[in-house]
Amino acid sequence: MTSRSVQPIFILSLPRSGSTLLQRLLLSSGECATLGEASLMLRFLGQDELISRKATYWEFLVDIAMTDMRAQWPDFDAAYASGVRQMMSKIYAGLAGGKRYFVDKTPRYTLIAEEIYKVFPDAKYLVLWRHPLAVASSMSASSRRGYWFPDEYAIDLHAGLSRLQDFATRHADEICQVRYEDLVTDQTSVLRTIAAYLDLTCLTDVADKTLPTSAGGGLGDATGTRKYSKISDRSLTSWHGQIDNWYRRRWVRRYCTGRVAEIMQEHGYGTEDVLSNGPHPVGLWSGLKDLLFAGHRRHRRLKKPLQVAREVARLRGQHGFDIVFR
Repeated sequence: MTSRSVQPIFILSLPRSGSTLLQRLLLSSGECATLGEASLMLRFLGQDELISRKATYWEFLVDIAMTDMRAQWPDFDAAYASGVRQMMSKIYAGLAGGKRYFVDKTPRYTLIAEEIYKVFPDAKYLVLWRHPLAVASSMSASSRRGYWFPDEYAIDLHAGLSRLQDFATRHADEICQVRYEDLVTDQTSVLRTIAAYLDLTCLTDVADKTLPTSAGGGLGDATGTRKYSKISDRSLTSWHGQIDNWYRRRWVRRYCTGRVAEIMQEHGYGTEDVLSNGPHPVGLWSGLKDLLFAGHRRHRRLKKPLQVAREVARLRGQHGFDIVFR
């Protein structure tokens, strides 16, 4: 039995930008299916130095082999893209369960956005922006127990942001761009824009609805899903208070320069509201704690990556010998 054709919708954003909220809104329309963070395209696309995969084989050998195939056969890239499209189209159709759209929301797709477009030039693309400092603050608050270490997500805050901007600029006439800040303060207008782009007339009706509690699967933002059952603007400026000591303010000043500053200005984001007030009275001590925590995290990740160490120990116990990741 052949699965019904389905059109994919890709939500492209940095992590902690409200993509789960947008995903839940689309799911509420009744015409979209989704599943946590599908992520599968990351396995097949992304052939540059920024895409790192944990494996027991040498990843660079695969890159060399693909380069050899590309040199031997000029149609290699077209055939590869066609194969990925055929496979993913069938998977999306199966996951959609007869729905018109399948929503693939995977934050690190920002790194391969252009490659995804080459595979699915006829897909729908929703680019969701949020103040990068709000993203950095949310990363630290949700993942680092309140300590400030957004550098652990530097690939998102730098390369992800830059590549997303390049993608949005190149395909501005074919995609739909919205800001998280507008989504939570003027939801009717933003949903109307998205509805027109997707031809989902019923989408504007979900603004005041209770949202689904889960998009399914084991990946996604469980924190926001538990915290908010409807669109809420409570997180709009609450992150300002997290940038409350000298260390965090110094990080902000260093980060918001060059290319990052240009992108922020492009989307109406600044640092004035964050840096205008003086540091918190306990800023000296809390900044020192952040500094020590950041140094500890950086040293541990460089010298002894915790996840890899745990995985090696698990596999040693399971198989009786060491598994080495290249």
